[in-house]
Parts: sequence; C-alpha cells; structure tokens
Amino acid sequence: MYLALSIVFLILSIGLISAIIFIMVRSNKNSGELISKKNLFFLAPSVILLYFMYMTAAVFNGEELTFLYCFSLGNTVLDTFKFKISVSFLSPICKAMPLFYADIILAYIATATATVLSVASFFSQRIRNYFKVNRLLRKSCDIVLGYSDDSLKYLKNNSNCILLEEKTSRDRYADLLKNNIPVINAKLNSKIFLYKLAKKEHHIIVFKDSGSVYTKVIDNFAQLTKQGANAILHIEAEHNVMKFIKETFISQEEVKVGARISCFSKYELIARNFVYEHPITKYVPRGFYNGNFTLKRDKQINIVFVGFGKFNYPLFRMCSTQFQFAQMDDTNKKLEVKPVNYYVFDNDEKSLNNEYFSRIDYEFDKDFENCDFEKPPKICNLSHQNLDINSTEAKRLFKSLVSADSYTYFIVSLSDDLEDAAYAQTIKRLIDNETNYKIFVRTRNNSGEKLKLYDDNVCYFGNEKQIFDHQSIVNDDLTVLAQTINLLYHNITNQQDNRELMREMWFDLPVIQQSSNLYHALNYQFKLHLMGYGMVKHSDNKGAAVTEKQFNERYINSGRDNGYSDYSFFFNTESSNVLAFIEHSRWNALYILNDYKQMRAKDIKADDQGNVAHKDTAKKLHACITTYYGLDKLIKHKYRAVNDKADINKLDYKHDELLKKLAQIYAYDYMDLDKLYQEITSLGYDIVDCIKQ
Repeated sequence: MYLALSIVFLILSIGLISAIIFIMVRSNKNSGELISKKNLFFLAPSVILLYFMYMTAAVFNGEELTFLYCFSLGNTVLDTFKFKISVSFLSPICKAMPLFYADIILAYIATATATVLSVASFFSQRIRNYFKVNRLLRKSCDIVLGYSDDSLKYLKNNSNCILLEEKTSRDRYADLLKNNIPVINAKLNSKIFLYKLAKKEHHIIVFKDSGSVYTKVIDNFAQLTKQGANAILHIEAEHNVMKFIKETFISQEEVKVGARISCFSKYELIARNFVYEHPITKYVPRGFYNGNFTLKRDKQINIVFVGFGKFNYPLFRMCSTQFQFAQMDDTNKKLEVKPVNYYVFDNDEKSLNNEYFSRIDYEFDKDFENCDFEKPPKICNLSHQNLDINSTEAKRLFKSLVSADSYTYFIVSLSDDLEDAAYAQTIKRLIDNETNYKIFVRTRNNSGEKLKLYDDNVCYFGNEKQIFDHQSIVNDDLTVLAQTINLLYHNITNQQDNRELMREMWFDLPVIQQSSNLYHALNYQFKLHLMGYGMVKHSDNKGAAVTEKQFNERYINSGRDNGYSDYSFFFNTESSNVLAFIEHSRWNALYILNDYKQMRAKDIKADDQGNVAHKDTAKKLHACITTYYGLDKLIKHKYRAVNDKADINKLDYKHDELLKKLAQIYAYDYMDLDKLYQEITSLGYDIVDCIKQ
C-alpha cells in the first residue's frame, strides 16, 4: 500500500511542478511576465498534497489519528512556509520506503516554488520596474516628464523610454506597470534623479498637455545641468511660445544651459515633413519653366488652404518661406520675384486673425515704408476670407484657380478625417477634367480610419501617431542634416567622429540662424525638383544616381571658375543666379516672418579694425532684408563706411580685396550652391533625375 501511495504522490508532485512551469512559460510568452498571479492557485494543492504525505507518515509511525492530532498535523505542514521539515517525523517511512524521499523533496519544491512565486507576484511588476528603470538609465534613454495623453502615446511607442512623475496615484501607477511602462516617482531636480543622469546622455521630453509649468521645468533643468547632469531638454511649444522661450527666457540662463534646451511642435514637425516630401516644384509641369528655371510670366502658382486651424497655421508659414519662385522681367535681362498666390478659407473668423497675416498685410508695409536700401519684395500674394466652403462662391473660385496656365495645391484640414476626405472628392469632382492640381488631405488617423489611398490627384498625409517617436522629436533627420551642414560650412567633413562638436556648434548659433540653417536644409528638395532632380537616401535609391557632371549640365555657373572675380556675374540670369535669387527670397521671408526689420544705413558703421556690422540680432535688425539687387547698394554703403573718400561708381572689384570681402554677401549663396552636390552625396543621399524622358 505504501509503495502504491508513494508512486501516486510522485506522479502528483511531478504533475504539480510541471503545471507551475507551464504557467510560467505561457505567461512569459503571452505577456512577457515570468511571474503571474495564477501561481496562487498552486498553493492549495501543494499544501494538501504535503498534508496527505504527512498523514501517510503518521499512519506508518502508528500515531492515533484523533481530530486534535490531525489538526496539529496541519500546523506542522504550514511550517513548510517557513522552509522547515520535520526530519524525525519523516525519517522512518523514508528509510523503509526510499521512494518517499523523492515524494517529500518534490512536494517541498512545489510548495516552496508556489509560495515564492505567489509572494513575488504581488511585487513582480514593481521589481521589474525597478530593474528596467535602472537598466535604461545606465544607457542613453528618453525621459518623459509628466503623465498625459501625448506622454502615454510616446511611452507606448518607444521602448527606450521612462515616465518621470512627482506624484502618481496608486491606481495610475499600477496601470502603468501593468502596461509595462517604466515609471520613476521623483522630482526633476531631486538628488537621486541627478545621480542617475550623470553618466549617459538622456533626453527629457515635456509635452504641452502634461500641464507642466515651463518656467519651473527650465529652472529645475538648469539646476540639474549646473550640477553635472548629462541631459537635453525638449519642450513642446507652438511657434510664438517657442520664440518667447528661446529668445527671452532661455537667453537669461548661462549659455551652456540654454544650449541644451530645444523646443518642438507636433504640428511643425508634420508641416516640415509635408514640405520636404511634397515641395510644389515636384509637381509643377516642366512647361511652366524657362530654360534657367524661372517661371514663365503667364504662369501662376496657387496654394489654397481649406480650413485654417492648428495644423494649417504652421504649414502656411512653412510653405510661404519655402516656396519662392523667380521670373524674368519684361526686358529678359533681370530677375524678379514671382509671388505664390495664397487663398485661405475658414468659417471661423478668429482663425484668420493671426500674427502671420498681420505681418504680411499690415506690419510689412509699416516696417519697410522708409527703407534706406530697397524695400524687400512681398513674401506672397495673400487672400483670406471667412467663407462657407460649400457655397457657390467658394466652388466657383476653386474651379477658376485650376487651368492650363496655373498649378494649384489644395490643402484640406477641417475637423474630421472623413469630412476632409469627402470634401477632397468634392473639389476633385469640380475640376475633374483638369490636371494641373494636387489635393492634400490632412488625416489625423486618431480613430483608426484607413485613409491610405493615393491617386494621381489626392494625397493623404499628416498622421500624428507617426511623430510620437524618438526619431521625430529628439533626432529628426532634418535637424541632423542642418547640424551636419553647419559642420560642412566650417570645413569639418567627418561627421561621425564629430557628433558632439556638431551639436555644440549648432547650439552656439542664435535661434534665428538655427532656423535659417534648418529651413535651408529643408529647401534642398525644392531646389532640386526645380532643376528636375530628386534627393533620396542612398539605401532607398532603386535607380541610377546622377553624376556631378550630369548635375552641372543644369546647374550652370560661369562665375565659379575664376573664383567670382567678376562682380558682374552676380547679375546674370543663369540657373545658378536663379537659385541664388530664390535663396535670398526664402531667407528674406524667414526673417520677415520672424519679426526682423531692415537695419538703417546710419547704424552701419566701421569699427577701429575696419569691420562693418550690418545686423543686430538682439534688436532683430538686418540690412540684408532687401531685394537681391538691393544688396549691391548695401555692399557699396559698407565700402564707404570703411573708406569715406571712395568713389563707389569707380570701384575695381577685380583687384580690390576689400570689395571682394564685402561682396561675400553675394558670393556666399553661390559658394554654398556650388557645394550642393557634394553636401547631399556626402550625407548618404543620391541625386536622381526626375524628368521623364
């Protein structure tokens, strides 16, 4: 009988241990958790099994099984939880029945394992969180400050990320741990947190909806940085708030602290992607251009914003600065600005009252009405009105904007993805017989609509979820490209070995110059498509790359061969002149929309060393905010500031070193364009031919 019971106990013990192992493996496979609260179910059967083993030993020892004895036997079994074994009690049956040794050992293993796992299951998430947090902090990771909807999106989309929150409710903490989101309960400026940030570089991200007080966050971050924390702070802010933070608050901090604080905007990131992926020159028919890539005088470029909410607001700024064209004057001897026509419609009149429209419609004329140098050209032709987009008037206008002599972008961003998509089809139906248009539909995709279709005239873009990752917010390709270009300006070519230097030099730049370099990099695609080329990452290139010789067949520059020693070259109409002319227009638009004004001539004076400053960043003044040809007057004015007796009508550019130095205002853009092919290809990109042969 005892042999049979020993075999039964052995089978049950092995089965119990197997079940525990099975649950652990299954839990790890399904949820990634090795320890599960399901292990609690094995406590009762393991204790019962052990109790019957003790009962069998008691019978073998000849004990009288009274009620009190059986009850006290349970207490002996419960000593198992203290990892105690009654050796003297079990020895007789084990010596007589060696198989019972195995039964007892396996039963104890099952009970001890179930006990440890059951206790650990209550603390496993906290234990796992502790080790995961410390593992992430030992390497470079992102730290999201404050709980919010956007914070949660970022945390769920990035495994190398931690949530830092000063006060977390018990329920929220448990829910975060359940969703495998690492959490730190600490203040941003706490000593414990400082110690963990001192080793590897970390990125602290603050989303707008977290409710964080930005001034307090920056103060705390400044304290951390001064005490040795190796971190960079990224704050979400709209453009006007971003300007205030960068130019007013951060500038009050020490330079090194301010250099490690950056701002981002979800809507601006989407707008950047749009302008980079869909420059209007990518779609304008080649027949619209002259041979030097100026637009023909009878051709028009239109951009229509249907709805003007939080997204189209930064997109307008992006398009109006990036999409600048040139045309030939009536004599075909000079270049002129060819303004893009913007039409903005929204049924909310408040949306049409904003700083950009005010700057273009009113402030521009006031700020530049008494210029010492030529008044800069208009950024664009702007028409905005409060209009029902379903009215006959609106539809008649939309239809009139598309013709054989005009190319029109429609950018639809209303209140709902499906509404936007439906209205895009309405526009398409109105102009279905035309080809010179493209309709872009903003799709937030927050409700999971699968609007990923694309046809020849309608394109969906702007999925917000795609920007909630490290690559978009912390390390977006455009910023890296702009930082790398800044290195190239200083003739530093090995970017991989100079990442820290690249960033330090970038942070040392004034805010406006960062923006200028950033949007200059963004404009690469616009310029390339204007010439009929495209820019793709080397790994994505499925066709033959254009050689530098082929590139120069369209980029015609007769001035670089002699080092720009002929001043008259700058006033030619070759393709290189057109690109430089457009670059100056783009630069003008950026500075004007950032509230810069033209510096007065009386303020441009030479110092004791003969240097002549023509800008004042602190006062937002820059004398180069003039026409392309007006730069000539500025150069001559600076020359006279150094040599007041000079006859500016008889300057010898070829032999006058001072004049050559001052003329770098012109030459700079050309020398930059001359490096365009090498810059792009050195950054891991290929230039491809986009003109269909």
